[in-house]
Amino acid sequence: MPVGAASRGLTDTSDMKAVPDSSTRSATTRALQRDAYAWVRRLTSGEATVADAQALKQWCDASPAHAAAFAEARRLWRDLGPAGEMVRARASADVRRPARPARAGRRVFLGGALASAAGIGAAVVAPAGFWGAMTSMASADYRTSAGEQRQIALANQVTVDLNTRTSVALLDKDSAGTARHGVDLLDGEIAVDNSRSAAPFVVAASGGRTTGTQANFEVRNLETRVCVTCVSGDVRVEVGGSSVQLAARQQVVYEGGRLGHATSVDTAVVSAWRAGVLVFRDTPLADVIGEINRYRSGHVMVFDKHLAQSRLSGRFRIDRLGEIFAQMQEVLGARVTQLPGGIVVVG
Repeated sequence: MPVGAASRGLTDTSDMKAVPDSSTRSATTRALQRDAYAWVRRLTSGEATVADAQALKQWCDASPAHAAAFAEARRLWRDLGPAGEMVRARASADVRRPARPARAGRRVFLGGALASAAGIGAAVVAPAGFWGAMTSMASADYRTSAGEQRQIALANQVTVDLNTRTSVALLDKDSAGTARHGVDLLDGEIAVDNSRSAAPFVVAASGGRTTGTQANFEVRNLETRVCVTCVSGDVRVEVGGSSVQLAARQQVVYEGGRLGHATSVDTAVVSAWRAGVLVFRDTPLADVIGEINRYRSGHVMVFDKHLAQSRLSGRFRIDRLGEIFAQMQEVLGARVTQLPGGIVVVG
């Protein structure tokens, strides 16, 4: 007889089913959330294996609620950044550790998770660079999200194209708030065209300064590593008391106050993003994955170190990056596992 049937005075229970009360459903939801957060932490720990990814897929396939819990945990993780260890456990003594996800193996990490709607009281420590990124977003005059590109028109016939996940602040503004002389590239990648303007245009980034005079040039600032490419015109790069003059189809990198040497590049490859495509030529798979992660939500990761060094060539549309996974399978023989929340595991 179903639970509670006798108390309701029911005599025929052949077609009756017990209905979980709200407290039971709430406990089940909290358990799924805790396990989902543990899975996200595992995949972002740097110690996950392909077997872990396959086990996670089985866990997500267990029910729509499992898949939804993981997708929500992944969304929170993406919004907040990978959280650090919890430094304070819930005060209530009757909270048990989350159950081990099914078939996940002995290496699954089930430590602290994100503070969540499940009500786990915790002080969450943001990862290195997280608050800096938040500061950049707060101070930016223009920004783009994952996969978004936009062009802004400034004074003196200057245009600036913003690539994916890019934040810029105007350096020198007139009374209308329009940039007259330059921008500060807080994060991401831009292309500047001031070829029709007689006034030099400045791009500040990570302690350096790039000045283009009647030029078409690009500046990329990712994790304090700055790459400057001159497409046409005259471009001067200054950092830490050193400087270099770039001619068309030349590029230079600086980081930590150190300026490198100018090298020749194929601007058709470097600037392909402006035409909505990514071009890879004999590029290590690890670098390919690092690049496509900038253009899509979720996260792509490769666990096989040998496979990560395999090289891939191709031309892919940014709005159809999913096609690159088929090429990884066909050309490199990689196994691709797609999971909820935009996570893709390549092994």
